[in-house]
Amino acid sequence: MTGLILAAGASSRLGEAKQLLVYQGQSLLERSIRLAFSVCKEVQVCLGAEVDQSIRIIEKLQKEFPTLSFVQVEHWDKGMGESLAVGLKTIDFSKDVLVLLCDLPFLTSTHLKNLTSMANPNRAIVASFQGVNSPPVLIPTSLRPLFNRWSGDQGLGKFWRQNPMLCEIIHFSDKFRDVDVPEDREYWGI
Repeated sequence: MTGLILAAGASSRLGEAKQLLVYQGQSLLERSIRLAFSVCKEVQVCLGAEVDQSIRIIEKLQKEFPTLSFVQVEHWDKGMGESLAVGLKTIDFSKDVLVLLCDLPFLTSTHLKNLTSMANPNRAIVASFQGVNSPPVLIPTSLRPLFNRWSGDQGLGKFWRQNPMLCEIIHFSDKFRDVDVPEDREYWGI
């Protein structure tokens, strides 16, 4: 299983690059990479905005995690779907992919271990936090072709809404609170 971290956005609603924000002593990007490696043998990061600073973080972590790599998404400004499609195409098609976002401070390795323990060769495993479906999402090899033409602002929500029979929802009691607007930054003390 390969981890795919989507960290290409410009964070326009927040007003600054969320992947570079520091939470509990590390950037949200570094935190996401470390979390992904708690369950994955290799991790790919999709970059777009703030690419130079993000690459420096990744290069520092590659000493600890030699199977960490990144891809620059040329048209990252088209939306999450573009990053997802580019990232999936760079990962060996024989591998399941765990898709994560870098702006979920509440996410823990326990969430990821619970989610990946439910792996199913024919169904995507989708996390739900108090009823809010969100990445992380485990996409099995068998479903990866469905994302070959993904583009633009098509996030994973479109997938689970249009294909409920191909998804298994794993419920967590944690409240969903990402980092999208200045109020979220204040809430998390970032």
